[in-house]
Formats: sequence, C-alpha cells, structure tokens
Amino acid sequence: MRINTNIQAINAYRQLTVSHGKVSKNIEKLSSGLRINRAGDDAAGLAISEKMRSQIRGLKMAERNTLDGVSLIQTAEGALQEVHNALQRMRELSIQAANGTMESHDRLAIQNEIDQLTYDIDRIAKTTQFNANPLLRGSLLSRSVITTNSPDIKYVGSGTWKGDVAAEPSARGEVELQLGGLPADGQYIMINGKYYEFEDTTANNGVSAGRIKVDIGASSGATLNNLLDAIAENDKTFDKAASTVTGSSLLLKTAKNMSPSEARKIEVDSSGTTSADFKDSLNPAKPSVTKLNAPDTSTNWKTTYLNFTELPKTGDMLVIDGVTIEFKDESVPYDNSTNTAVVGVKDRTVYDVMAEVYNAITSAKNNSKAEALIDFKVNGNSLILTTNKTDDGAGNGLEIEYRDNDFETYAGKDMDINLQIGANDSESMKLLIGVVDAAFLGIGRKADHKGVISTAGVDAEAGISIMSEEDANNAIGFFDNAIRMVSESRSRLGAYQNRLEHTVSNITTTAENLTAAESRIRDVDMALEMSEFTKNSIINQAATAMLAQANQMPQGVLKLLQ
Repeated sequence: MRINTNIQAINAYRQLTVSHGKVSKNIEKLSSGLRINRAGDDAAGLAISEKMRSQIRGLKMAERNTLDGVSLIQTAEGALQEVHNALQRMRELSIQAANGTMESHDRLAIQNEIDQLTYDIDRIAKTTQFNANPLLRGSLLSRSVITTNSPDIKYVGSGTWKGDVAAEPSARGEVELQLGGLPADGQYIMINGKYYEFEDTTANNGVSAGRIKVDIGASSGATLNNLLDAIAENDKTFDKAASTVTGSSLLLKTAKNMSPSEARKIEVDSSGTTSADFKDSLNPAKPSVTKLNAPDTSTNWKTTYLNFTELPKTGDMLVIDGVTIEFKDESVPYDNSTNTAVVGVKDRTVYDVMAEVYNAITSAKNNSKAEALIDFKVNGNSLILTTNKTDDGAGNGLEIEYRDNDFETYAGKDMDINLQIGANDSESMKLLIGVVDAAFLGIGRKADHKGVISTAGVDAEAGISIMSEEDANNAIGFFDNAIRMVSESRSRLGAYQNRLEHTVSNITTTAENLTAAESRIRDVDMALEMSEFTKNSIINQAATAMLAQANQMPQGVLKLLQ
C-alpha cells in the first residue's frame, strides 16, 4: 500500500474531469440550442453551415431587393396610368373638336385643356420618382447637366438651352406730348390706333368720320386737358389719374406697368398737326418719337435657379450675360479680354465646380461685365442669378445659355436599372424603363402649336393643335400612337412585375429549404442531447463518489501502524 501516490484517486479524478467536460458541453448545447457553438464542436460542419448562412442571408436581402423592384415598377406603372388617362381625354377632346359644329371659341377652350394635359404629362415624367430617382425621364445621360426654373430658357437644339430672363416691369409706359401753340381746327394726332381731331368750338365744323373730337381750349393746358379726357374715355390703355398736364406738356402714362418691348407696341403720330410733337419722356434729348417707352430696369427683381444635376463633362458650356464658362479637364483663370473662363472638371465634385463658377462670375463682375446680373450666389448645387432688367425686345434681359455636349446622343434612351435578385454575384435582372414625356410620345409642340418638339427630355411649350377640323383629325392619329406607346411601356412593366413576383416565391422557397438544411447541421437535437446530458450527469455523480472513496483508501495504512 502507498500513501504518497493514490493511483485510484488520480484515476477517479481523471474520469471526473472527463465527465465534467462532457456535462458542460451538454449544458452549453442545451442552453444555446446549437450543436455547433465553436469550430471545435464540428470543424467541417461549421464551414458548411457558415456557407449556408451566407446564402440564407443573401437570399433574404435579395427578397427585399426584389420587393423594392416590384414597388418601383408599381410606382412607374401608376404614373403611366395617369398618362394613359390624360391621353384618352385628349383623344376624346380631339374627336369633339373634329366635329363641324364647333366654332373657333369652342375649339380654343378645347385647345387650352389639351395644352394643360400636355404640360401635366411632362410634369408626371419629371416628378415620378422612387427613392429620389426619376423613373420616366430615361437614361441618366439623357438628362441635361443643368436644369432651370425659368420658362424663358428654351431648348434650341444641339443640346443647347437659351433665353433672356427679364424682370417684371414696375413702371408704366409713357410718352410726352408737347404743344408749340394751339392746334388749328381739323388738325389731329394718333395715339394707339385712335385719331383725335382738334375742333374750334366757335366754328363748330364737326370732325371727320372715325375720329374723336377734342375741343381746342383757351390755352395749351386747357386743350391738353380736353385731350386727356378724350383719351381716358375712349382708350382704357391709359390712366388719367397717373397722367399729368404741365403747362403745354401732357405726360401720358399707361394704366398698367410695362416693359420697353410692351410700351413700344403703342404707336403715336403727330404728323396731322404742326403744333404738336411727341417726345420720349425718359430720354428728353431724343428727337420726335412714334412709340411709347418704359424704364429698362425694375424694382421687381427676377431670380433664376440653375441646378447642376451632375458633374459637367468636358465640352459642356455655360454663358451668363456674355460671360462664357467652358468646362474642360483643367482650369484656366478668367480672361477679361475674351470674357471667358475655363473650369476644370477632372477629379472634381459638383461643389468644387460650383465654387469655381462663382469665382469666374465674380471676376467678370469686378471687370464691369455681366451688366444685367445684379446679384448671384451659390447654394449647394444651385447657381442663383438675379436681374433687374426688363424686356426691351432686343436681348436687354439676363442672357443665359448652357450646353450639354452629349445630351442629344442619349436623348430618348431607356433607363437601365439592375436589380440584385440573387444571393451571389451576377445574379441580377435588368429593368428597362423608357421615356414617357410629351416629346417622346410625339405630342409635344412649340408655342405656335405647329412646330414639333421631338427631343425627349425637352418640355412641351404647347399641345397639338385642334384649332381646325383638319388639325383635330390629325391629332387623333397622334394620340392613338401615344396611347399605343404608353400601353407598350405598361405592358413591359407588368411583365417585369410578374417575373419578379415569381422570383420572390422562388427565393423564399430556396431560403426556407436552405434554412432547414442549415438547421440540421447547426442546431442541436434536444431529445438526443438531453439523453446524453442525463447519462453524463450520472457518470459525473458516480465519478465524484468514487473519488471520495479513493481518497479514503490510504486510511487503511493506519491499521498497520497500530
């Protein structure tokens, strides 16, 4: 017998340690519900399980992606439903206008509704978005690099938009009539197409047919007051209260505020009398005039927003009141001699470009250029321009021109959307969503209702003309074609949606089956593990008891020592 080394206790302890480890693993699996809690539990099983988990999680995200695609299609298709409704209404109106019982005023009312419906189709195309992405404007490359809120800036072809922005007038049109003495009986003047004949009341000879009588007073002032009364009674274009007589001068003002171009449509003529002369009240040094005038500036400033939708590309250009800004790879500072600056776009952001555009305009203003531009600033990706110039009919306003060099190359091209509908790379589906604006549908017209706007992405200025029976009959054919095009787009979207719904069903089934397979590898069989736990627990208790017995065995040595 030995007391220094208790082999029985060591053996019992070893067995207890083993059974205790087994019980710990049983408890870990039972408490977690997993058969594999660490790689050591089943190295191969863990690797297979993790691959399956990647697939399962990828399939669940693919399901979400696919459902997002369905939502996108439903958004686009819902907008196309409204486009269809508008086209059906316009076709209905065209059939009504083609009837010979319609008068010109009836057709004008119909034309107004068709114009508004055409504008609304363009509005739907521009504003239908999913997650802030326009859906019905076609390829991203087919959209202008710059957009504006100004209706004065119109598309002129070759990827170029151009126009003069003018402020609303804040002053009236006016002209000054100066009398060099009392006019003779029978002499006359013309104002705005109406003839005013001066009559000597003592002679009482009457006036010529079609002319308006103006009594010759005792003085020039009295005569001009009689003329002002006659004008106020016969022509509502002018405002008696705003007009004034001072000595031998009548300052005649219009009833409403006018720009120079509007004022110059009103003609005056003093050739019928030798004692009267019309002068430009705003420019007294000018010789006799035959038209009214108005100030070329206004207190009603006009603000225009130029929004950069993306980074400009090499070859794009922006012109602001004669200041030319070209976009190229590398920058060149503003040159006052050519009134030109080059803004670099290579490896830049839109905000970098906006800052440099601002600096170029600042340099031009510091060199007394861009006279019509009285204020400008940058806010985010928007260039905000303000002018006080009114329309003088000769480009007096704020000239704005911008060119998107590759716009027409991509105009009308479908928008590509790739949906990731699988758990692995390259498992995607391409959606093609076409342009559905008035120009692409063939119903966009210029302001005269005749000129065709055929470049997709360019807003219509008016709808198709139905102002005659022939025009209305032709319009029916155009609307039939537009309805067919929208039907094709909706049909394609419907096919996409049906396919995606089948894809969702397949993904969910696959994910379910993979989850079941992964569960068989990773999850614990609770009944089996509980049996193992019970066995190991009993063994652990028995080992503990035997260790106690083994520890008592050396006590037998004490009997030998008695």
